[in-house]
Amino acid sequence: MAGQRPAFRPDIEGLRGVAILLVVLFHARVSAFAGGFVGVDVFFVLSGFFITGLLVRERESTGDVRLGEFYGRRALRLLPALLVVLFATLAIVMTLYAPIDRAEIAGTARAVALHAANVEYARTAVNYFGSGDNPLLHTWSLAVEEQFYLVWPLLLVVMVPLLLRDDVDPRAERRTMLAYIAGFGVLSFIASVWLTEVAQPWAFFGMPARIWEFALGGALALLLPNWEAPSARKAMTLQLLGLAALALAVATYDRATPYPGLAALLPALGACALVAGGAWAPESAISRVLGTAPLRWLGRVSYAWYLWHWPLVGLGAVLDPGIGAAGRVAWSALALAPAWLTYRFIERPARSGGASRLADRWVAPAALVLSVVAALVAHGAMRSAQRRAAQPDQRPFATAREDRIAPECWSPTVEQAKHCEFGDVGSSSVVALLGDSHAQHWLAGLDLAGREHHWRIDAMVKGGCPVADMSELGGARFTRYYRECARYREAMLRRIIAMRPAAVVLASWDHYIPPDGSIEDWQVTPEMWRRGLRRTYERLAAAGIPTIAIRDVPRTGFDVPACLSRRAATLPFAHECVYERRSSLVPRAVQAQDAAASALPVHIIDMNDQVCATERCPVVQGGVVVFTDDNHLTAAFSRLVAPVLGERIARAMPRGNR
Repeated sequence: MAGQRPAFRPDIEGLRGVAILLVVLFHARVSAFAGGFVGVDVFFVLSGFFITGLLVRERESTGDVRLGEFYGRRALRLLPALLVVLFATLAIVMTLYAPIDRAEIAGTARAVALHAANVEYARTAVNYFGSGDNPLLHTWSLAVEEQFYLVWPLLLVVMVPLLLRDDVDPRAERRTMLAYIAGFGVLSFIASVWLTEVAQPWAFFGMPARIWEFALGGALALLLPNWEAPSARKAMTLQLLGLAALALAVATYDRATPYPGLAALLPALGACALVAGGAWAPESAISRVLGTAPLRWLGRVSYAWYLWHWPLVGLGAVLDPGIGAAGRVAWSALALAPAWLTYRFIERPARSGGASRLADRWVAPAALVLSVVAALVAHGAMRSAQRRAAQPDQRPFATAREDRIAPECWSPTVEQAKHCEFGDVGSSSVVALLGDSHAQHWLAGLDLAGREHHWRIDAMVKGGCPVADMSELGGARFTRYYRECARYREAMLRRIIAMRPAAVVLASWDHYIPPDGSIEDWQVTPEMWRRGLRRTYERLAAAGIPTIAIRDVPRTGFDVPACLSRRAATLPFAHECVYERRSSLVPRAVQAQDAAASALPVHIIDMNDQVCATERCPVVQGGVVVFTDDNHLTAAFSRLVAPVLGERIARAMPRGNR
């Protein structure tokens, strides 16, 4: 592209290396890097800085912005490596992944090929922090960048009339561009903060809610050449502040942080400080560290490494469900090999080899055709996978994956709480069910038991919201994560006390307590758990509500339908689908529950003899798949044990309430 090239900045190349390291370690679930996802924000700021500077320099040196050439160069920069990784990932998925999981991933590949993965994830409300099974999840940020590349030149050319005039002073052009960039950025930031509260997936994945970060980089590109350089000491102080901002975000942010919203300002401004400080102090200690060979090498291969690391981590998890953080780091490190090969033999030749000499007018159309072809290939793979999953040997496992009752009864907030009734809905004898998804998975069995015993089952379930009253427990992150849960639990307890049911059934996931004693940001100690349960139990007991708690079920350690699907398809490295009863339970949670119920009229019933009666546990009983994943019961299994469940609940109820 025409226009004077800027001076090479080794510190910025090293900063790209730092950013990719943060993202990779976050994806590996290394606990010290729980906020490593902010590395993506660094990339957004850097893209805005480079692209805006490139457009301005071209305008000022040639008097024009050749959009066709710009789009062609962006396509040569991004598309070849993306298509290689996309086709490789599809091949891995279609040969090694469970047949029942292939169609969904191939559908995502179609969106990736059309540069709309972020829209697909936002539309389907994907939880970025809890959806690690999709090997293409990371492509959302690439789609945001591609959409930015598409609209940013158009915004500057169309919305800045001065760009179309040849007799305007370049400084006036820059001021006008800066005003428009600031306007776009402010509107985007306001949208981001608002959407983070009301529609978080669209705030996280949506390009309009992220463009303010690119705008920050763009504004810096316009302002930096005209700012008077401070002393080297002040510039290095600015760099230190930038590093501190990134470090603070990495250390304190996690999946509970409302993001992007206001929180994204910290890493974005930190990146700006590092870029500006490095421009003014290229010989500072921080600039020299960022410019070291290892970080610069990581910066050069950062795009290819970003593309390759997540599919290989996903493959590692398929081959070994107990992969752990160390295993994910190892697979990420292994991904450096194909990343370097991709950089050396695909990225570089595409940018400077024969492809770069194609006529400008052909590059962008060719990129569009290749994208459509890739989307058609992905669509064909999706249709093939759907047919495979519908075959008799796979259909039971595909059904089990989706076999949950009444997901519409989940309540995101107190205001959206739903009134869901099951069992004998005409009965005056009410049994309330309160808890998280581990209460919800008993609903199918309770529905049958309610019909048998003439109970009306009133379901009050909220995912990730235990019955234990822990609203004041843990650190700031924990409190933030459960603030809405505390509101919901309080409202439902008041409702239960007011309705005076024949009994209330409580159930929660035990893994809020870590089995091995190492607490993650969303977990609690056994003593916290005991106190939280005790508060809930005491409140219901004081109100005279007969209270029944169901012991939690095992956690298998592997995705049950996927394991069964791979075994049925006789795939390589398909493991035996059994788990150890002893290691699947959380004894410390059982002890805490017993202590919480001590001396209170709380009856605890244990259904685990029905889930697994032996030391080595099968995951299919009576032809019924037991789990929908690694810890939730299928509705079919819940119905299978409904007679026993109903009888045990009836025995625990006061005689006059049965």
